Amino acid sequence: MSFFNIWRKRKEQKEFEEKRKYIRLGTHHLLKYKELGKGKELSFIRNIGGGGVLFYSEKNLPKNDVIELEINFPQYPQPIKANAKVLRTVKLADMGGYEVAAEFISVDEEARDFITKKIKEVSE
Repeated sequence: MSFFNIWRKRKEQKEFEEKRKYIRLGTHHLLKYKELGKGKELSFIRNIGGGGVLFYSEKNLPKNDVIELEINFPQYPQPIKANAKVLRTVKLADMGGYEVAAEFISVDEEARDFITKKIKEVSE
């Protein structure tokens, strides 16, 4: 079973109480992340919003760790750079690796506005 089918199945099985300030967009953009004092890791985003990202990681990132992100977002002139706090990490038993939810703690407001605008365009 592919990661994407597992993700969809998990999402359908759980009921979530919406606590987000920003709408999220399911997507598959490239992401580079870096833990403090370590090298960059290449990954991909599962969903993104003006407030944060959900991405795949081969590593178990500790809750509350601050990580550096570089997000390749189509139609944006350069990678979006942000610092984010890890909110949760969930082990993906069926395929290995982890699902990481991270909240932006510093991101350029122009980039955040771009993300929010693109999500609104797609969802309308």
